[in-house]
Amino acid sequence: MCIRAIKLSQMQDAFASTPLTTPDELSKFYQETAHARTGDEFSDFVKSLSLKLEDSKEVVQHILFVGHPGCGKTTELYQLLQKTQNMGFISCFGRCDLELDSADIEYTDVLFFVLDLLVQAAAENNIDIDDSLINEIHSYWKDEIEVIKTENRQEETDISGGSSAEVGILGLIKVFTEIKGIIKNSSESRRQIRNRIEPRSSELVNKIQRIIREISNKANVMGKKKVPLVILDGLDKIPLEQARKIFKENGARFSLLNVHLIVTFPIALTYTPEYSDITTWFPNPEKLPMIKLRKWENNRYIDGYTEGIITMKKIIGKRADENLFEAGVLDKLIMQTGGYIRDLFRCISKAANRARLRASQTISLDDAQVALDNLESDLNGRYDANMIPIMKAIYQGEKYVSTSDNITRLLQVGAVLEYNGQKWCDLHPLVEKWLVEHGRLA
Repeated sequence: MCIRAIKLSQMQDAFASTPLTTPDELSKFYQETAHARTGDEFSDFVKSLSLKLEDSKEVVQHILFVGHPGCGKTTELYQLLQKTQNMGFISCFGRCDLELDSADIEYTDVLFFVLDLLVQAAAENNIDIDDSLINEIHSYWKDEIEVIKTENRQEETDISGGSSAEVGILGLIKVFTEIKGIIKNSSESRRQIRNRIEPRSSELVNKIQRIIREISNKANVMGKKKVPLVILDGLDKIPLEQARKIFKENGARFSLLNVHLIVTFPIALTYTPEYSDITTWFPNPEKLPMIKLRKWENNRYIDGYTEGIITMKKIIGKRADENLFEAGVLDKLIMQTGGYIRDLFRCISKAANRARLRASQTISLDDAQVALDNLESDLNGRYDANMIPIMKAIYQGEKYVSTSDNITRLLQVGAVLEYNGQKWCDLHPLVEKWLVEHGRLA
């Protein structure tokens, strides 16, 4: 996204479902939302985490960043990356959903990715790593590659060449690039690598620790912050069973890393018994709830609450001229998507496309309704009928829900949304609308 939309032909770019990642994008389009999300003006995630990291000079912070997929976590993390780099941290950012296979991911993949990010960060910051350590790591992974050569001779040649052509940190980065491709694209090779690495996972953790020590020592001499920061995004999108294996069964391995570590985490797992075990290894969770459009206090909605919708309009206003929406359209789109930025952007994009097909210069209420109907159909196909009783209870006022398989599933599919970061949940407005119209909440 490069410009603010002033005509409908620019709306697809302006409301693409991609995070703000560059300093230019963040400066132009980022909107603070903390108060509208939590009700607390001193709960801004980026500012809070920046202070926490700055004050943690000897103790490392291992943090779960919790929230619904598409609620804005990645943009917040890029904002944090930029801020911490300006503060003097050796900060690195990894997109597990892009670099690894999100549908099939194990803790060994994540550990390898952390090692890869740290080596890249060392190279980018001109930090020399001891040649003996580089050669040792290079040899370790070269040996692993040798056992997963496939029957495809061309792939064999590429892998062998990448493993031995260069030595030093740049050569190591090249080998890691090859391995990431194998882990992501070849399920059989991925299985073979895991089978080889899992019994030696302690050795892998040891090598990561040694790289961290090298970076920390050199960073201190350079006037940088002593403890590096690793941000892992995309782990909130992986299947819940995979997340359980990574965070619960193998969380102890990550606790050994003397590095600030921030990882995104599925909000649905915070409603499971395993969550208390997981926070043993990640004791400082942070949550990014939805922007609430209705305020629930003392078992009722508070009349006159407008902060949420004003905040959503500010987000839209930074990306597009509000004159592109006819009267009442923005309010309808915002209220019917429940403060869920991803759903709102999806509906705006679809409505703008329909307006273009009509050769109109503006988005009408009919355009908005067609987009909302499409999302409504999608949302209400994601849950089973046996989940309706818990949705009925939420609708009738039991907004503070407890652990259950059904609420975990409903949160995972976006039929139920959490607000305020205090386990206050509500039905997605389009789910509520459909259930009411079909007499399922009577």
